[in-house]
Amino acid sequence: MEGKNDASQQGGLADALNSWQEGEVWFRKLIPMGQPWGLEEFLEAVPDSAKGSFGARVGESTVLDGQHYQAGEIVVVDSRADFVRLLRGLSKATDLLFPWYDRLVPVSLASAHVRQIDGERYRADLRGRFLKSFLVSVGLVGAGLYFQEFRMVALLMATIYGLFPLVEASMAWFQRVDRLPVEELNRRLVNFEFFRRWLATRRSPMLSVGIVSLVFVFLGQVLAGLGPSIEAAALVKGAVTGDGEWWRLVTTGLMHGSLVHLLFNGMALYNLGRVMVALVNPSLLSFVFLITVMTGSLASLYFGPAQPSVGASGGILGCLGFLLVVTAKFRSLLPGFLRASLIQSTIVVSIFGLLGSAFIDNAAHAGGLIGGVGLGWVLFPWLRLAPVASKSAARILSALSLTVLALGVAKIAWELWAIVSIGK
Repeated sequence: MEGKNDASQQGGLADALNSWQEGEVWFRKLIPMGQPWGLEEFLEAVPDSAKGSFGARVGESTVLDGQHYQAGEIVVVDSRADFVRLLRGLSKATDLLFPWYDRLVPVSLASAHVRQIDGERYRADLRGRFLKSFLVSVGLVGAGLYFQEFRMVALLMATIYGLFPLVEASMAWFQRVDRLPVEELNRRLVNFEFFRRWLATRRSPMLSVGIVSLVFVFLGQVLAGLGPSIEAAALVKGAVTGDGEWWRLVTTGLMHGSLVHLLFNGMALYNLGRVMVALVNPSLLSFVFLITVMTGSLASLYFGPAQPSVGASGGILGCLGFLLVVTAKFRSLLPGFLRASLIQSTIVVSIFGLLGSAFIDNAAHAGGLIGGVGLGWVLFPWLRLAPVASKSAARILSALSLTVLALGVAKIAWELWAIVSIGK
């Protein structure tokens, strides 16, 4: 538990003003200045027209005193009393303005912790979340078992809305944040907000191109027919061992078996990929993905089911395994929520694999995860947190892996074109 709910959900934003003394910014001394995300510039600057005033950015359309305010609009007032009145009248605000600070203050930083978390209330809340998530999980899993045609969709829904919050609540039970001193609670709160904002700025065109490529490959599969396309270029075990088509170890990781499969993998790859890009090096993303797609394919080939296997899951689990090693190395510097969320994802994926073993290639998942952990330990001595520039070795590995992946896309396109041509 690194952050807390909006102040509006904890007694009202107006009450949060108690943390703000005239001319002071309560969280400034807690900003992790020695880290890449420890810069006040990650908070948006106050527009010139609003400087020197109290105010708020409207979170959702609101009518106040007959005046209609649109979401995103910045409203300024002249005094603290008017500010309190404004905050109590707005249904939602996203940022606050103070006349002595030139940055917009997100509502997550609107107030500081002034006392330790109430342990009894904290655990009661966790019990409620656990029970709700458990019931959702059981209900959706049961629906999937009863309605076989919707089994995959039901299990995916159970994973998102049941298993993830269930595991999160279970892990939070043992973290005992109610024992943390106030200063540590505030340090974590500030570190989380600045890390989150920094992470949003660390973008990589390579990741976007990769996900778009997966989408175009899937569209090609639809045109050629999902069944025939899988037979033509995915991990068909007999074609690899019997016909020597080892290129399928790569191409299978660029294809998917359904739209739901693509959407789920695409979101997972984007979320893990952007963290990898931020923490380590954009150049390593394609390399880790390629190698772990192959380790996942090899595991599937020798330990998986006989039927064809398809999907980017091996590479995605590889990125997850790699990040587990990265966050272990930089544990003292990174916000604790990040490693906890990765462990949570690993547990959830394992449970999901067991529940969906009838249509999930768990060998490919395990092979990808182990490959990612192995790569992480091999590269461990050379890993640097958020390097400014890529080393030449990393650029070479990136270029080689991108070339192999591009050739994989080309090979799939060739096989799909052959299917379409025969159909004509």
